[in-house]
Amino acid sequence: MKNKFVKKLAAVATVATMAMGMSVSAFAAAGDTTTLATNLYKDGKYNASAVDSNLSMGNGAVEDTTYVENSDGTYTVTLNFKSSFKAMGMKGYLKEVDVDTNQDGTFGNDDYEVVHLDGDSSKAVIGITFTTDSIPTINTKYDAKFSINVLNVMPVNAEGDIVILPGVTE
Repeated sequence: MKNKFVKKLAAVATVATMAMGMSVSAFAAAGDTTTLATNLYKDGKYNASAVDSNLSMGNGAVEDTTYVENSDGTYTVTLNFKSSFKAMGMKGYLKEVDVDTNQDGTFGNDDYEVVHLDGDSSKAVIGITFTTDSIPTINTKYDAKFSINVLNVMPVNAEGDIVILPGVTE
């Protein structure tokens, strides 16, 4: 009898341990924030089997992506960028970013908010926020156009692919 109780207790402890080890997003409720790894790739060069290859020089600006489930079942997604990073060995920042958030292949028809450092549009872009109907997790790709300002004098314009990678970072 005592042996049976110990086995049941061990089984319950094992299940509880496994449940705690699962991804946080599996238990996320509306209003909880989930953070995902994100990279910026050279335009059209993303390779799912080699996620560290073909990174854009602008990848240094990418922080991560966060999303929150809204009460209506949609998700608010924020692409987070650093206020400064090394570009071509020099200090730079993202000056402008345009993202095809609705993934229709065009720019300019998307509904998103660009967030600038200190709310000043002459400063670095530190975020893009938009709403979507699906969770932007495993290998979700958004086409992007961006401008990097290097040393406050040298603008560099480019296109790339922002890819949200599998796995929760926090």
